[in-house]
Amino acid sequence: MARYTSAYSSFVARLNEVEILRQSALLKEKKDPIILRAEIDALCRGAIVLFCAHLEAYIKELGEVALTKMHVKSVPRASIAAQFYYHISKDLLDEVINTTHPDRIADKIFNFLQSDLPYWDRTGPFPQPLPADRFNKGFSNPAFEKIRAYLNRFGYSDYRRDLANRLQANYQPTVTMVNHLVDTRNKIAHGDPTASKTPRDVGDMITIIKAYCISTDSVFAAWCKTNLCSIR
Repeated sequence: MARYTSAYSSFVARLNEVEILRQSALLKEKKDPIILRAEIDALCRGAIVLFCAHLEAYIKELGEVALTKMHVKSVPRASIAAQFYYHISKDLLDEVINTTHPDRIADKIFNFLQSDLPYWDRTGPFPQPLPADRFNKGFSNPAFEKIRAYLNRFGYSDYRRDLANRLQANYQPTVTMVNHLVDTRNKIAHGDPTASKTPRDVGDMITIIKAYCISTDSVFAAWCKTNLCSIR
């Protein structure tokens, strides 16, 4: 069995892009931290935006790995959490919920039945691949609580506890850093000129959040193995 999921391996490979930007900023900082300050800030800001995007992609890909394995390994649907079904069909169900006229409600329900009825059964495995793009819809800006809520779509309600047990004293600083990355990225995206970090700051972010992803990979994979199927 692999030590990590394919999603984590892809995440690590993509971190090379972030490191290229950080190293470029570091070289400029060593050359002249005052004259080259604007260039250093631009590189570090770009690294943060890219890093946040890669964290979001990792969580989505981790979910996609689980969805694929559930279908390939014919996981029995009787043991799957009820909310999982909702998130498969959330886009169509929300259309029903947000419609008022009876005739339009009926049309939405017919669309739902025609599209997603094969998924909605408690017996046997899923008869067709699960729609990862639809399941992942709505997940963005990967702050810790959003990641916790995303993993709970699968029925994984003990993520916070398991992560704390694994990280021990590093748990709260790690969670704080995840939220700080997302907050900094949002400030950059909204044009805040003060939202910048040094190359060393970016390096600290990479180290801590990489450890966070390793831990998340481990606890989610362990939960899946016990409750769904092996995803590594």
